[in-house]
Formats: sequence, structure tokens, C-alpha cells
Amino acid sequence: MSSELENIQGMGVAELAARSGEELAKLEKEVERGLSHLAVQKEWLASVIAYKYVFKASQIRAQLQQEFGEISFEDEGVRVLVDLPREVSWDQQKLKAIAQRIQEQGEDPSEFLDVHYSVPQEKFDRWPQEVRRSFEPALQVKPGRCTYQLVGG
Repeated sequence: MSSELENIQGMGVAELAARSGEELAKLEKEVERGLSHLAVQKEWLASVIAYKYVFKASQIRAQLQQEFGEISFEDEGVRVLVDLPREVSWDQQKLKAIAQRIQEQGEDPSEFLDVHYSVPQEKFDRWPQEVRRSFEPALQVKPGRCTYQLVGG
């Protein structure tokens, strides 16, 4: 990392903004390279830590009969927290069939299931205008996060 990059936080916004686009692009590229390098280092270190503790964590999970969730143990004065989240997913087609059976039995599927409706933008864009018009009252559009990218330099 260049000394100039190390000092940019101490500079005023106006001072930095007064620089040429080329200079800002160079600084941005340097930051991106640094972030990329740090991300690789972080991932490598996470792999090393997992390698070091996976066996002990597995033993503790077996003793506790705890397949998922957070466990902890000590290693030479350092508390090691190991979290294995339980990720649940549901087969949407099967749930749809179940909801249909519930409804056929005279029950309200909403008492058992949460339903989330969405329309893929690609499908919406391909629909005929009259179909789109019927959906437009339900369409809500809000701006995302604006980004700026400097190319060149």
C-alpha cells in the first residue's frame, strides 16, 4: 500500500475531490487490490482455524449430541466459538401441492404456510401490455444504492 493511500483518511473530502479522475482511479484500484489481497488472506486464515479446531468441535458436538448451533471451548486461554447454523429450505413445488390439499380439505393454507409472491422482472418485461397493466398496481419501485466506478487511469 502506498504512503499516499495510507494518508487519504487524514485528507479532507474537498482536497481529495480536487484531484484528477486519473489520480482517484489509481487510488481506487490500489484500494481494490489491497482488499482483494486481504480477502484472500482472511479466507486462508479461516481455513487454517477450521482445520485446527474441526476435530475438537466435532468431538464436543458428539458429546453434547448437538448437531447444530453454537458451542465453545477453551484453547490455551482463548475461547473458541464454533457456530454451525442450521439452514432449512423447503421444496416449493411440494409445499404448493400440500397447500392445495389443505385447501381441498376446507382448511385455510395461510394458517400453516407463509406465502410470498414475487414476479421476476424478466417475465414481467416479456408480458403483453394488457397483462402488465393488471399487475402494475402491485409493483413498487425504489432506488437501489448508487455506485460510481472510475474506469481508466
